[in-house]
Amino acid sequence: MSANKIIAQQLLAPGRAGGKTKIATQQHSRSILYQNGSSLIEHIRSSAKQSPRLAITLAPPWLSDVNGFGYLEQQLTAAGFDVLAIKQVTNIGYADLDPETLAKVSDALPAYASRIILGSEDAATAALRLFAPFEGVRIVALSPNMSLDCTLAGPVQADISLLYDPHEAAEAANHDAAVAKFPRARTFRLPRAGVPARFSVEESGTILALMAALAENEEFDANLHYRQHRKFSPTALYTLGNAALRKRHFRTAEVLLKRSFDLEKRIPTGITYCQAVSEGGNPKAAATFMATVVNRDHGNPHGWAAQAWFEEISNQREEALISIRRAIELLPNFEAFHVSERRLLKHLHENMKLKQQMTSAALDKARAELALQHGHGSAGFSWERAAWLAGGAALILAIVATAAVTFRLV
Repeated sequence: MSANKIIAQQLLAPGRAGGKTKIATQQHSRSILYQNGSSLIEHIRSSAKQSPRLAITLAPPWLSDVNGFGYLEQQLTAAGFDVLAIKQVTNIGYADLDPETLAKVSDALPAYASRIILGSEDAATAALRLFAPFEGVRIVALSPNMSLDCTLAGPVQADISLLYDPHEAAEAANHDAAVAKFPRARTFRLPRAGVPARFSVEESGTILALMAALAENEEFDANLHYRQHRKFSPTALYTLGNAALRKRHFRTAEVLLKRSFDLEKRIPTGITYCQAVSEGGNPKAAATFMATVVNRDHGNPHGWAAQAWFEEISNQREEALISIRRAIELLPNFEAFHVSERRLLKHLHENMKLKQQMTSAALDKARAELALQHGHGSAGFSWERAAWLAGGAALILAIVATAAVTFRLV
């Protein structure tokens, strides 16, 4: 029986677990070649005319979804690739698939001049396990997780490229394990790409450029391309800025983090930028900028909590209390927020008591001065002035008491 008939029977069999699967709407041509209860394999044509280049993609863990587009599908089809998207319902590392199944699926495909396999993290390990025994294919493995099973069904015949961030201990350890298993693999070091590296190489365009070069059998230095284009990646700039902050290079951190935030208004980037500004000696400016970050997303409790923190360290504790209570409204069961609220209430209460003591002392002094003047019959004595002083002191006490009630200090 041919592979096409086997696949057709699998797709048409009644009562299958994957029978309710929905697929993204058709563009030029979309066809399901295989599905079971866990995985789905779909072939997508980039245009009415068949491309000579095929990208086989395995979605990384956080993109497990058989109902949507395949990993980088839209970018790859726009670059002229046909795509074989291998997707899974939940992240099981594609443990339900084996090279024999993929060989049958491959029989159903038209001939392609080049076949490039792309996977990231757990999916990169699956790509190595499933496709390394295939001849005439090229595998691009981003940040492979070598703690997963990578038992091969046969000798390695594929051309392999490994990409990772050497500054991250976990990435370096996984890379060493991958090189031990695939000693002929080509390695590309991507400094400060982050964990996983895929965000930086996607945003910088490095991964698409590498895929295109491999498809055309051209030499390509992914490391050089990444260094030249990481200025376009908010993730790469954030990682670089965060590294500078850890080294206390505050001005460098500010510049890099601000560039990252300008490219993409991410709240974590805004928080880290404000941290660099604050630790660089300007906490009030940090609090002011953090308010603009929060204004972009009023529904983010961590943004409000960060604003409270920067307001607190710039001695704006009343404003900080308002901000942290907003965070608590949005995420009431997060204990760290309540700890911050209690700390602010304690500081404000102590401050209120100090002001009350100072006001009482001022009132006692005014009374003593009045008594002294009255006792000596001073010509300068004025009952009108005495009443004014006493009234002013009472007003201050009333204001302090009202503030205390407002912030639940008493």
